[in-house]
Amino acid sequence: MKLTEKILAALIFISILLKLFLIPGGGVLLVLSMQLLTIIYFALGFAFFNGIRLRNIFKKASYEGISTMRVVGAVVTGICLSNLLVGILFKLQLWPGANATLIVALIPTIIVLIIILIKLFKNKDSYYSGIQLRIAIIGTIALLLFLLPSISIIKIQFRDHPRYIKAFEEYNRYPTDESSRLLDIEYMRATLPPEDFKQYEEYMKNQGE
Repeated sequence: MKLTEKILAALIFISILLKLFLIPGGGVLLVLSMQLLTIIYFALGFAFFNGIRLRNIFKKASYEGISTMRVVGAVVTGICLSNLLVGILFKLQLWPGANATLIVALIPTIIVLIIILIKLFKNKDSYYSGIQLRIAIIGTIALLLFLLPSISIIKIQFRDHPRYIKAFEEYNRYPTDESSRLLDIEYMRATLPPEDFKQYEEYMKNQGE
């Protein structure tokens, strides 16, 4: 499963790059890869963090030498990391409730991290170091995104399209039907090839007549 984790992490990174350069498919790839990693952490965390292969999760022998507390700790860690990933996804996709999701996920994750650091200080076990590494990476990304205003993400992503940035700011100030329509138009202008945008403009004009 750890190979799957690395592949999904690579896909997430690639999808973020695609979104930054407004390449079609970036958002879809981000949602799919992030959701799959979330499922692994949330549903299979008890096995994943204890190094149990997927094909062996229903074998009693796989859990020999693994204490109940380790299984419980792995479950809690999986829930925390999956919640962080959901918050990160919401923030990158600019969906409502992103910051609330992130803060709700960050608080228990910090508690888990403190416990892990204490355990790691007493016992240099790969179980604890693996969890610490994942919390450090995903938690840091989540914290940075929590502190980063949504408009900053827009300004980075649409750096070459000031008209869209202006329309986004206007919509945030005055969320009317007109500002929403203008935001959609500027989004299409930024993401569609010039010829396709002309066809879109013609279509919108015909719809308005």
